[in-house]
Amino acid sequence: MSDAVLTMAGVEYAYRRTAALRGVSMTARAGEIVAVTGPSGSGKSTLLHIASGVLRPQAGTVRLLDHDLLSIGEADRCRLRRREVGIVLQFGQLVPDLPLIDNVALPLLLDGNDMAGARTAAAGWLERVQLDGMAAVIPAELSGGQAQRAAVARALITGPAVVFADEPTGSTDLLGGELLLDLLIGAVRERNAALVLVTHDNTIATRADREVRLRDGLVDHEVRLT
Repeated sequence: MSDAVLTMAGVEYAYRRTAALRGVSMTARAGEIVAVTGPSGSGKSTLLHIASGVLRPQAGTVRLLDHDLLSIGEADRCRLRRREVGIVLQFGQLVPDLPLIDNVALPLLLDGNDMAGARTAAAGWLERVQLDGMAAVIPAELSGGQAQRAAVARALITGPAVVFADEPTGSTDLLGGELLLDLLIGAVRERNAALVLVTHDNTIATRADREVRLRDGLVDHEVRLT
């Protein structure tokens, strides 16, 4: 599929004797939002970590943006994530000692961009996620919802071709979650990027173009929603 940005085939992964994924195959295409759903322990987060190159599968193949993730080294996988992939983890995972503006600018700074330009870009994203005026605040002073909005800004600042999000609205209230999801979906639609979204919330899943449901480490069903 020429427009596929992610292709996983026969992926297996186990934590010691516990199988998390048992032969999972899925794709995500440019401009597509894919919701990965399923009960707790079904392998959703493991799938996301393997798809983004954070974990290496023990069997199967993974191609991300035309890169075979099993044939490239850790340094190349890190470079790929830094430049072309955005990742939003469940609890934000901001760097505790950095002010908010530098947390958001971090992907640009790690890729060698100058401080002034990176901070200017970060300030624009802080305004977009309604955190303007909080550039000097450290993560410990944020609410869960504010930290999650900052994490989304950090994931999107490089203009990634694919975004992986693990329960991105899990730390927000209902209204805040809807606003955050609108922002995330709007940003990836603007760039014709792919969004792979792990969620247990059926309301969020209905915003996707396609749902892939996992159960016991296998794809239980896959359905197109739009």
